[in-house]
Formats: sequence, C-alpha cells, structure tokens
Amino acid sequence: MLEYLESQSFDSILAELLDRVPGDVDKREGSVIYDALAPTALKLAETYWDMSVLYRRTFAATADGDDLEKRVNEHGVERKKAGRAIRCALFTDGDGQPLDVSTNSQYRLEAVIYNVIERLEAGVYKVEAQTAGAVGNKDYGEMLPLEANNKLGKAVLADVLVPGEDVETDESLYVRFVDHIREKAFGGNRADYKKKMKAIQGVGGVRLRRTPFGGGTIKAIIIDSDFNAPTPEFVSYVQEIIDPLEFKGDGYGSAPIGHKVTVEGVGKNTIEVESELILNGATIGQIEAQVSETLETYFAELRANWFKDLDINVRITHIESRLLEIEGIEDVASTMLNGLSNNINLVEEIPVLSKVTLKEVSI
Repeated sequence: MLEYLESQSFDSILAELLDRVPGDVDKREGSVIYDALAPTALKLAETYWDMSVLYRRTFAATADGDDLEKRVNEHGVERKKAGRAIRCALFTDGDGQPLDVSTNSQYRLEAVIYNVIERLEAGVYKVEAQTAGAVGNKDYGEMLPLEANNKLGKAVLADVLVPGEDVETDESLYVRFVDHIREKAFGGNRADYKKKMKAIQGVGGVRLRRTPFGGGTIKAIIIDSDFNAPTPEFVSYVQEIIDPLEFKGDGYGSAPIGHKVTVEGVGKNTIEVESELILNGATIGQIEAQVSETLETYFAELRANWFKDLDINVRITHIESRLLEIEGIEDVASTMLNGLSNNINLVEEIPVLSKVTLKEVSI
C-alpha cells in the first residue's frame, strides 16, 4: 500500500490521465487538454503524498515523534522523560578538611549547575544537576560556587550516583513497545522484571539469572543508561527499589513477595590493544588520537548491545577493519588484545578500553 501511494507522482498520474484521452486529440505540452489535466494531476499527486504521510503516521513501525507516542500510549507504553543526574560532591575548607555546606546551595561545573540536596557524611553530599539529561553525567572536577562562601576551599564533583538520562529516542521507545506486545509482563515473570527495572532512571539494560542462590532467588545484573558499569551506590539504589536488603523477599519493593532479588552491576574487563601498522603519508603521532576514538566507538557499540543477553566478542578482525578506514593507515600487520592474538569472549562483563599501543612497521 505504501509503495503504491509513494509511486503516484505528478508525471505518472498525468500520463495515466492523458492515456484516457482519445488518440486523435492533441495531448502535447501546452495543448488545451494537457493544460486542463496538469493541475488535476498535481493536486492528485499532493493528495497521494499526504495519504502516504498519514499511512506512515498510523503505524508504530513507521511513525515518529508525537505520532509514535500516541500509538504506543494506546497500549500503556510511555516515552521515558529526561532525568537529572545525582552525583557525589566533596567539600573541603582552606585547610583541606571536610566542610559542611547548606542544602540548596548551588555550584557550577562547565555549563551545568548542581544543587546540594542531601548530606551523606562530613564534607560529602548528594548534588543534583539542574539540567536534565546525560549531560549531568559527563564532567568531573572542581566546581565554582554561585554564591560566595569564605570557608570553602574546594568543591569537587565526583561519582555518578544516579545517571541522568536524555529523553527516550524514538528507536528505544519502539523497541520497548514491541517487547511490551510480544512479552507479556505479569506477576514477576522475566518480562515483568525487565519492564520494572528498565523504568528506573539510569538503568540501561538488565540480565536475569534464575535461582543463583537456591530456590526463590533471582540475580539481576544491570548496566547504566550510558552503557557503562554502574557505581556501587547506584546498584544499592536499584536494590532498594526492587527488593530492599533488610526486607528481602517480603515484597516491600517492586519484586513480588517471596522473590529474593540480588541486584549486581555488570563487570568490567579492561582491554589493552596493541597494533603494528603500515603507514602511508602519516606518522603514529598524527593518527593515534583518531585510532583511540575509533576503538572507543567500537567498544561503546559492544557495550550498548550487552542487554541482549548474548556474549560479547571483542574481535581482532573488527578492530583491524575499522583501523583500515583511517586515512594514513595502509595495512595492519598484527593486533593483540591483552598481549594475545586471540579474540576476547565476555559473558557477564563489558569491554573497557584501557590502553592503545601503536607501532609502525615497514612492508
């Protein structure tokens, strides 16, 4: 249907209309019959185009934006809104000693302002990004106060406790919609756990393991919304929502009563990449930044697929094929991962690039 609607162009419609006119009538451009039918063909082409747009907006698979939201809302699926990052901040006085600051005081790092929301211990506070989204997760380091504080020596923005999230993309929303339709969430089944846990701000994916510690136990392994290993603080935060430790299995969280859930963060496997390169018109110094960026992108793509519950394979051939796309690299003589010329298979871990070592070799 969609292909038919999109195929109805001005030229095809006009040709079809002219074919209906007897052959002994002048149908050349500029003739009376041509000039009479051309506006009709144009209007019909516009109508067919509008119909094709409406057709796309009708179905979740082809809709986007507000149209997609309205379609999935009919089935109880809503787009995840942007969430604000909650971070740990360290405050010291001029002598380097822990300093207590007032809640609701504000500090800036780069373009993001952070509000102090809770005291954890002396000189250690929770702060919340004023700007919603993943931008609140990115920067680390010394903040500047928005109001003068003569006692303040340093205010340092540290760990991400609850990752901030950008507004859910159309692609992610559609995937969740399809999962919702195909996997009915009910009474603590796998679909139910995945739905509840992925609804928590900062959770990017979850894997579930059945009875790891005996009957009635469940292990939920999570990755954060930036597809990195979550901090211990964030794991504890999710644990309290799903099944609080002090009331484990009693149904005080979102897990059904009788389900003893242990939440863990995905493990990290740090990988060093060593490559011997044959260069053409470039030096190691000129390409090393691009090589590191290329490998970081590859590793990030692997981490983003972790939630699919499949093993992750860091493949030398994939690394080398990406390196060969970099201008100045003629060929790759060899590549090793952690000192070995073998691929690395990861089950419950994600790959993290730790170091890149490049060496130029001659042909």
